Amino acid sequence: MTIPIERTNAVKQTRSFLMDLTDSKKTPRLPLAIRKQAMYCLRHYPTDFDMQMIAEREDSEENNVFKVFGKGF
Repeated sequence: MTIPIERTNAVKQTRSFLMDLTDSKKTPRLPLAIRKQAMYCLRHYPTDFDMQMIAEREDSEENNVFKVFGKGF
């Protein structure tokens, strides 16, 4: 079973991976089409700030039984 902190960390690690795909120094010889797709995916991907705001909102809700994200900062 995945706990909220693990889900948060997975989202953060995925963002880091996508960022690496957009950097030609970190991923040389990667096709331009893949770089562009990674950039496209990152356009609306949640930032660390977004994830923190979601976690804080979930923590402040009294009856939040189904917590999705947790503080992993």
